[in-house]
Amino acid sequence: MTGAGTGLLVSPWLWLVMPLVVSVDAVLPIVPGDELVMAAAAVADGDLRYLALVLLTAGIGAFVGDQCAYGVGRARLRRGGDAVLGPRRQKAMDLARNALAKGGMAALIAARFLPGGRTAVNMLAGRLGYPRPRFRAATLVGALISVSYAMTIGTLAGHVVEDSPLLVALGGMALGASVPLIVGIPARVVRAARRRRDAGEATTTAEA
Repeated sequence: MTGAGTGLLVSPWLWLVMPLVVSVDAVLPIVPGDELVMAAAAVADGDLRYLALVLLTAGIGAFVGDQCAYGVGRARLRRGGDAVLGPRRQKAMDLARNALAKGGMAALIAARFLPGGRTAVNMLAGRLGYPRPRFRAATLVGALISVSYAMTIGTLAGHVVEDSPLLVALGGMALGASVPLIVGIPARVVRAARRRRDAGEATTTAEA
């Protein structure tokens, strides 16, 4: 594990910095928490003990950060923030409440892979009064999944871009931003097909 930019990644300080950066990233998405995880996995060079520590420390950081974001939303709820919402924002909040009620853990986990979605949905869960035990269970699973995902990207990228954690992090950011677009393609295709079908049915009805 040599090369430019690997100083922190091979330092004992990493195990203190990792959970701190990842937890702050849950509240302030501009902090490169996922990128640090990717870079660390990229320079692991198959060291299973190192990878296990990355998973453990980053997972703890992700989970703690999620609870902080939930707490921020909860604080807004206690201050009566919803009481001053206008009709349109209140309607949006009601829709979000229904989505969380129906989607549950799946909605909380899936939102982590959208740009800024992790922070937004966690704060929203707190603001809507989503049950804390269920939130903790969902974010525990979500933290392990998202950290494992970042580590996988970092490990794969490390085989392509050797000894350059910075390039790995930049590539991971680009890939992470593209995932929601790629995932959304099937949904857009289905919606377009439904619109064409509905338009065809409407035309047939009108002709009849």
